[in-house]
Amino acid sequence: MAGAREPETGLEFYDLSQPWGCGTPVWPGYEGVRLEQGAYHARHGTLTQRFTTVMHAATHVNAPVHLVPMAPDVADIPVDRFFGPGVVLSIPKGKWELIEASDLEAAGGAVRAGDIVLIDTGWHHRWSDSYAYFGEAPGLALSAARWLIDRKVKLVGVDLPAIDHPLATSLGLHRNGPIDRRVVDNFKRETGKDPKSEFPEWNSAHRALLAAGIPTVEEAGGDIDALAGKRATLCAMPWRWATGDASIVRLVGIVDTARSDREQDGAAPVLHDLTHPWGHDASFWPGKNPIHDFRRLYYHARDGMFVQQFTTVMHRGTHMDAPIHVLENMPDISQFALSRFFGTGVAVSIPKKKWEVITAEDLENARPRIEPGDIVMINTGYHRIYGDNPDYYAYSPGLYKEAAEWLVERGVKMVGIDVQALDHPLGTYLGPHGPGPIQPHLNDEYRAETGRNILDDFPLWEPAHKTLLSNGIPGIENVGGALDAVTGKRCTFMAFPWRWTNGDGSGVRVIAIDETNGKVTIEAGA
Repeated sequence: MAGAREPETGLEFYDLSQPWGCGTPVWPGYEGVRLEQGAYHARHGTLTQRFTTVMHAATHVNAPVHLVPMAPDVADIPVDRFFGPGVVLSIPKGKWELIEASDLEAAGGAVRAGDIVLIDTGWHHRWSDSYAYFGEAPGLALSAARWLIDRKVKLVGVDLPAIDHPLATSLGLHRNGPIDRRVVDNFKRETGKDPKSEFPEWNSAHRALLAAGIPTVEEAGGDIDALAGKRATLCAMPWRWATGDASIVRLVGIVDTARSDREQDGAAPVLHDLTHPWGHDASFWPGKNPIHDFRRLYYHARDGMFVQQFTTVMHRGTHMDAPIHVLENMPDISQFALSRFFGTGVAVSIPKKKWEVITAEDLENARPRIEPGDIVMINTGYHRIYGDNPDYYAYSPGLYKEAAEWLVERGVKMVGIDVQALDHPLGTYLGPHGPGPIQPHLNDEYRAETGRNILDDFPLWEPAHKTLLSNGIPGIENVGGALDAVTGKRCTFMAFPWRWTNGDGSGVRVIAIDETNGKVTIEAGA
């Protein structure tokens, strides 16, 4: 399948991810993904789904702490590990075969120090909840892991259920196993070999890579065949989850069809993380979905690995809303074009105080000037008080109808803001809208402060959400992190959500690429 080309830039975007959601195949022994609808359009006027998952489901990044005690978690790893030049190696493998160092040597002439390396064995075509997909897969030999470490690559991904051969995991005769005795018995019967002798070490390739500080991606898929044997700029940006053992990611390949050279132009640009930390203690919008629960399933001391499971909604921390969240019969989070999530834009300073409104005039006067096709990040200053407090949630400034209409008319392609929602809090159901008021005291306070009722000044329910999202413009809430460092600059921004079919939103890692000292160079794909 060909990548989707953005005519204005010549960039082609390839989705290299497997979808996540209800029924997603999960590693044998892990609990499956569970979804529950918490808000319905017919009853509440919005769609919000609660979910329970481990991060080792669909296409995901593993942090060193997953298999190496006291090692970095996903939030500890520098973000430049997850974005940059790379190569997709075509190494077809069949049932129970090993990817050896010799395979990489034969296919890996294009591997350079600092590359992201993805390995396409063809096994992603068998992705399913099946014994065959998990139990008969190929895997990476320890020699191959060492070859990649010696080449100083910065991230390794495979289109397999695990980095290691299944018989080198707990599916075989190793710690916590055998989870499925069929794998051991069938291997013995069909090959005449002893699985323990053939695979004497537990997760040896995976542990070697993680111990070397190289994050790993498992279950790549999607359009990976279209990039096999080619270079591309690759992105697999995990959530900023402090203590996180892994993160589901949107694995994306980007190719610049207008370039013929493959060299970096000048100094490398600087990546800034514009995301608030996420985890068990993340603050969240004071609505009707309070569940936010975490538990450990596996411990290093007991099980030799670290795996967590959590229950939450997507609308917490730095996240993106889908049109279907606020408007019935609209696209879900997986239906935005990938090009919407990557491109040049501006971070603009529009300082505001309690309950002030960001106006169309504010946007018109913002500098650098907001141009058609821009990604726009709005800095009101409120990200500095992000946390579990009413000043951030109930008393923040925000967008309203006129500003959202201005952004649509200007033709921007994505909008992020450092406040509690795309809409002013008094245009949400914290006030007298939809199923609200969740916080009825706000109307009395507003009347005492202004002499007017909330509905006098904010008669519409979430008009900024509805205006932006109905026009295909993704909206990101709770932008933060290093936002001040790029405010007043023109940058390249990216924020890729999960590939969640029917999803009402997604947590995202928002990254700004500061090009002051060096331009972003996208691989030409040759």
